[in-house]
Amino acid sequence: MLKFKFIFLLAILLLIPSFSIGQNILIKVFNKTGYNLDSVSFGHFYLGKISKDSTVFLSGIDEITMQGDVPLNRPFGIIEEKKRPFNLKSCATKSKIKKAGSYAFDIFINETGNEYRLYWKKHE
Repeated sequence: MLKFKFIFLLAILLLIPSFSIGQNILIKVFNKTGYNLDSVSFGHFYLGKISKDSTVFLSGIDEITMQGDVPLNRPFGIIEEKKRPFNLKSCATKSKIKKAGSYAFDIFINETGNEYRLYWKKHE
């Protein structure tokens, strides 16, 4: 019986790393826009709705491309009754791929009349 328990525990310990490979990044996203956001996406990850002043956790990410201390790509989200102008293209100058770590970002808004643009800021 003791031998069976040892083999069982050994098998579990050998399987645990295989489940965690490629999931070494944890991201917290804080909505600081003052608006409810719909259809929010973080790169190619769909986050859905984020209520104003709320937080969303994102895990299971293999890697993230950063430009300085924020993600390379701009956040996407829809605000009801506001017009979102075209997205600016990302500039990959001095971008770095991160494969591990915990990150926290705020989504802020830049408004001009009835148009808006979302952008990242490192959460402090």
